[in-house]
Amino acid sequence: MTAAEKIDILRRKMAELGVDAVILPTSDPHMSEYIPAYWESRCWFSGFTGDAGTLVVTKEASLLWTDGRFFIQADQQLTGTPIQLMKMRESGVPTVDEYLGEHIHNGKVAVDGRLYSEKDAESLQEKLSAAGSMLVSLDLVAEIWTKDRPALPATPVWLLEERYAGKSCVDKLSEVRMKLKAAGADAQLYSLLDDVAWATNLRASDIDYNPFAIAFLLVTGKNAFLYLDADRLEAPAADYMKQSGVEVRPYKQLADDLKTGFGAERVLVSKSDISFNLYSCMAQNQEVQLIEGKDLITYLKAAKNPTECANMRTCHIYDGIALVRFKMELERRMAAGEALTEWDAVEIAHKYRAQMPGNCGESFATIAAYGPNAAMMHYGPTQEKHASLQPKGFLLVDSGGQYLTGTTDITRTFVMGPLTKEEKECYTWVLKSHIEIADAVFPDGTTGKDLDAIARVQVWKHGLDYRCGTGHGVGYLGAVHEGPHSFRSSTVPLVPGMTITDEPGLYMEGKFGIRTENTLEVVKNKKTEYGQFYAFRPLTVFPIDTEAILPELLSKEEAAYLNAYHQRVYETLAPNLNQPEQDWLKHACRPLMNK
Repeated sequence: MTAAEKIDILRRKMAELGVDAVILPTSDPHMSEYIPAYWESRCWFSGFTGDAGTLVVTKEASLLWTDGRFFIQADQQLTGTPIQLMKMRESGVPTVDEYLGEHIHNGKVAVDGRLYSEKDAESLQEKLSAAGSMLVSLDLVAEIWTKDRPALPATPVWLLEERYAGKSCVDKLSEVRMKLKAAGADAQLYSLLDDVAWATNLRASDIDYNPFAIAFLLVTGKNAFLYLDADRLEAPAADYMKQSGVEVRPYKQLADDLKTGFGAERVLVSKSDISFNLYSCMAQNQEVQLIEGKDLITYLKAAKNPTECANMRTCHIYDGIALVRFKMELERRMAAGEALTEWDAVEIAHKYRAQMPGNCGESFATIAAYGPNAAMMHYGPTQEKHASLQPKGFLLVDSGGQYLTGTTDITRTFVMGPLTKEEKECYTWVLKSHIEIADAVFPDGTTGKDLDAIARVQVWKHGLDYRCGTGHGVGYLGAVHEGPHSFRSSTVPLVPGMTITDEPGLYMEGKFGIRTENTLEVVKNKKTEYGQFYAFRPLTVFPIDTEAILPELLSKEEAAYLNAYHQRVYETLAPNLNQPEQDWLKHACRPLMNK
């Protein structure tokens, strides 16, 4: 069926139920960023495959909201459909809430309440109420998407040993309970899959690239309940839960438990991290008082413990070794005149990462984008659809790995051959932006939002910008996009142990895209009469392609930073490489002469 045909069927279902509009978000019952294929209804109805977006269907219109990372991709994929692209945060473009508040009067708006956060539901209901409308929880997808809908995943759940995790489940739950007590609460429900993974030291493969089990965790002052079907637990994991005082209950039992009671009186709730439906279940329980607050585990896991920090440095060395071998093979085969494609680049990168100790797969689908494809920030080639690599221009490769020792995320824009002046200028400006963050020293209390602008200044000077954040938090054998910190809108202070990417870029539609990304660790710097200062230590160890740099555009300090970084890359990786690999790396890390 085409998108138009699917939407027609949806409208007939809406008419049966007296619904005036339907919202199809990109979400699952755990408010995940990356979701199991079973929940990809927005993609199924629209044909838009980007990682973020919301489809709204009314009686007269169908619209898809997405952010600046996906404008070009959405433009292409929605062509020929009845769906209008709504470019989020662009001037004159209403939000989903604003649009529905303006267009639905005295009507009914439906969303699957399992997939919509309580915070979003309250925000939308406020707009709808002003127009005499109401929000209802309905699943309109199940009866329409029946053929070929993927099954819900249920992969084996295994134990991440404490030599990797750095802390026991018992110790982590103790920390949670201390924070609960300080917040005046005696329980909190954790929906986010990375929260559950961190607290329990359990991992699985229920979502591509995300080593999580689909589960909920309910922590009270005395008990902990893991909502996960017990037959999924490998024996060591099951024993560990029992030893840690965690009771395993059937996944589907959670809603009933929330309604009837679970031995708590004051429940801390983060409305952005719990579904509309589950919040409603708790609100029905007369025995508990709901206290609005933050998700405690999100903040506890953000700063990595000393074991995790040490392990993260190790996995980035493995990643650097794999990428040296990747780049050498790519260069060798291109020089031999072999006809390579973006998909070949994806497969070569995967091959070498998979050979590294403790590798558990990739942390996201590798982006290998040649030429104009790189202007789509989250472009992804497939085995069936990809571009050929040519001996000119840029190849952008954004990739990462999952390891027992951590999670990696790196982007390099490789020179494939002759470049235009514009390409060299943009590449150098992006590098300057990257160095502004990487070399920053900042006082205690500084947030990612505070630092985001210092990276953008380097491209703002030239009337340019990028429609995404400058960086995001990174998990430990967890989510490659981890909160609460980021370089964009986050007002969470940066503290030692946090890991975060530094990835400014420039994206010229129809021409090229450039991004330079390292993962950084927040570390202590100097302490003066003005307080404690912090800085960043690069975790990523792999050379930045210097062929595209216009040295005259770099300051002496910027050139010195790049040279020092490359010296560190060489000294870190060389002992782990054979002689030809060392020779390649030495050339790639040669000092840049600033003119």
